[in-house]
Amino acid sequence: MTSGMVIFRTIFLIPTLLFSSFLFSTIEVDGKLDEEEWRSAQEISKFYQVGPFTLEEPEQKTVVKVYETEDGLYVGYINYQPAETMRSQQHERDADNANADKVGLTVDFDGDALMAYSFTVSLGGSLWDAVYRNENEQKKDWDADWVAKTSIGDDVWFAEFFIPWTVAPMKVQEGDLRKIRISFWRMSLEISKAFATIKSNPTRSRFISTLNDLYVKNFDSSSLDFFPYVTASSERTSDDNDVKTGAEIFWKIDSGSQLNIAINPDFGQVESDDVVINFSAMETFYSDKRPFFSENQSMFDVDGYRFLYVINTRRIGGSPDYNCSDYSSELEALCSSNQKGNTDINLAFRYTKVGQNYDLGFLGAIESDEVFSEGRDYFATRYRVKKENLSFGYLGTFTKNEVLSRNANVNTVDMVYRPTEDFRLYALLLNSIVEENKGYGLRLSISKQINHHLSTGLGFYYLDKDLDINDMGYLIRNDWIMLGGRTELHKTDFNDASKTLMRTYQHSYGCRALSNGDKEGCFTGFEIKNQFKDTSQVEVEVFFRTNGRDNLITRGSELAPYIKLPQNYGIDFKYVGQKNKFWQWDLFAQRSKGSERSSALGWRNKYYSSLKVFPLPNLTLRFSYSHEKDANWLNWIQDNHLGTYEKTQRNTNFSIKYFKGNQHELRVKAQLVAFNAKNPQAQIASINGKLTESSVNLDPFSIGQLAFQIRYRYEFMPLAYLYAVYTRGGKIYELDEEDDLGTLYKRPWEEPSKDNFTVKVRYRF
Repeated sequence: MTSGMVIFRTIFLIPTLLFSSFLFSTIEVDGKLDEEEWRSAQEISKFYQVGPFTLEEPEQKTVVKVYETEDGLYVGYINYQPAETMRSQQHERDADNANADKVGLTVDFDGDALMAYSFTVSLGGSLWDAVYRNENEQKKDWDADWVAKTSIGDDVWFAEFFIPWTVAPMKVQEGDLRKIRISFWRMSLEISKAFATIKSNPTRSRFISTLNDLYVKNFDSSSLDFFPYVTASSERTSDDNDVKTGAEIFWKIDSGSQLNIAINPDFGQVESDDVVINFSAMETFYSDKRPFFSENQSMFDVDGYRFLYVINTRRIGGSPDYNCSDYSSELEALCSSNQKGNTDINLAFRYTKVGQNYDLGFLGAIESDEVFSEGRDYFATRYRVKKENLSFGYLGTFTKNEVLSRNANVNTVDMVYRPTEDFRLYALLLNSIVEENKGYGLRLSISKQINHHLSTGLGFYYLDKDLDINDMGYLIRNDWIMLGGRTELHKTDFNDASKTLMRTYQHSYGCRALSNGDKEGCFTGFEIKNQFKDTSQVEVEVFFRTNGRDNLITRGSELAPYIKLPQNYGIDFKYVGQKNKFWQWDLFAQRSKGSERSSALGWRNKYYSSLKVFPLPNLTLRFSYSHEKDANWLNWIQDNHLGTYEKTQRNTNFSIKYFKGNQHELRVKAQLVAFNAKNPQAQIASINGKLTESSVNLDPFSIGQLAFQIRYRYEFMPLAYLYAVYTRGGKIYELDEEDDLGTLYKRPWEEPSKDNFTVKVRYRF
């Protein structure tokens, strides 16, 4: 280590040693549970089997100890389990389906069943956290300030948590005791079973409202965290070297109030998005992994499943808007050649207040001006009233765009109503005002847990043609009506001789139309999922979609407002192999015309397989490959001109993840896509949606797209990191029939649009 690095760490470490609350705790979080305080801690040992959902007595004993101080909540786990069945593979934070045993807790700090926070540690010491709202809607972008450690004994393993009271906003409660609601759970991978202290799990329609009451001392909490950062980056494709500095301030004023401020924040990517090739009229949605917009953001999360998000924070700091045609010819060319992919941000802030019967929040961000562009301004206001079984809220957003001379207002009202323990109603009303255009929308969702094994739900959307929330939000499409539902039956009563552990039957159905009632089509699907006792799994799904219309593909052409499409149907098969200690694999095959969500002209065959290898507890290798071939792929060219192609798409993904303890993480990740469209035939669409072959010449084309990243991360302390990241990637589009996989993968590597090395230090005082 260099002398400069030693000085740097020493300077930053002194205030941490002086002011860290962890050092004043009587319990050292080391995963051993050997302190005297654990002897007097509250003890919980009544668990139920909730996965598969039988509510039987668990076959593995678990003891949980709970101890609170003025700093936070300590939780200890004693997990009895044969040593040869333990799985301790380390993984990235928030990674699902890790090859590891896990324990965790879900806490509703306000006790009102509106929001809960989940904390999980796997046997290898890796962390996972998430926020739950609307009973079981999960968001994993939230990364909080908490710690957990594990240790292994003789046929037993231990876990120790510390959850500070400052980890989340909490409404003020009167009296000496605070009522929270909590659940403790455990997942044993070898037997593929989960146990919990409540009679529910996150896959069921009721989850956070089933948490058990727990009374703790009513401490008032406050904290002030200062996160300065320095980022140095070098972009070789443009010979651009940049050094940025800035800071974030997280001030928890009291138990229920919090103010976050980011000054000249660095929202550069130390994470890489998945590679997606999208020729549809619908925008791809990407979640936000930037710390400022994932911490304490859940109050502003108002959405309509995956179809709409009232606030999409990826808009903030996104690509600048340009009006290059407003300049002279010389400056117009300069404007076009100097467009940036992201906008810097001068200031971002968020204030939230959680009250006894209400919540209040404000969010804002001001982008900086760029050459040939002016930054946008974003603002949002949130207010929510809470009662015992009802919450009623308002979320409004405002976006000011000087370049496009455009102001956009969005107003929404949302409601969650739980009249009984097994029934829930969610409603969302939307109104957008963009210049002189006003649009309206509605989402209704009901869910009913009929009994322990049977549940059903129904959803309805109405989004008129003038609804537009995309300035600050995300709307997959407007001018749309959709009615759909799903019913699930879980069967668990198999005898001891059966190889099946659980079987799930699922029936889905729905119809879609334009907002004026013109039908797009209806669909129905049936899925059977069989989970075996050896941890392997088989899934089979069939679907049918009536003939209908694609109203989006021609992008609103007056000559052809839609395309008529035939009946679609298909079958999917998926096999997930046994979860071995050193390797896992799965296989997927599909033959279909279209899908439940979209229609197609011809048959599509798709194959997918992945393999994970765990040579060491701290090393994971993963490889996956998919091959998709569409014999009659329909692609829009312009206006009412389209083309049919023989399309082939091949995706290759490879990753290496290495961990040294829980502070050092090295990841190598490569995603490659080879896309080929050949044998084109031009088509002309008529006013009534029929396609006719045209003599217009169309060229075949191929695409090679690459995202490669090597990332090292060192964690100084929770939420404080050193990153060293090398990123290389790009997308090459050629008018040819190139089909060689090596050539298509090599093109973007040899001609990258991004070749960047970045070092970032984010520290914490």
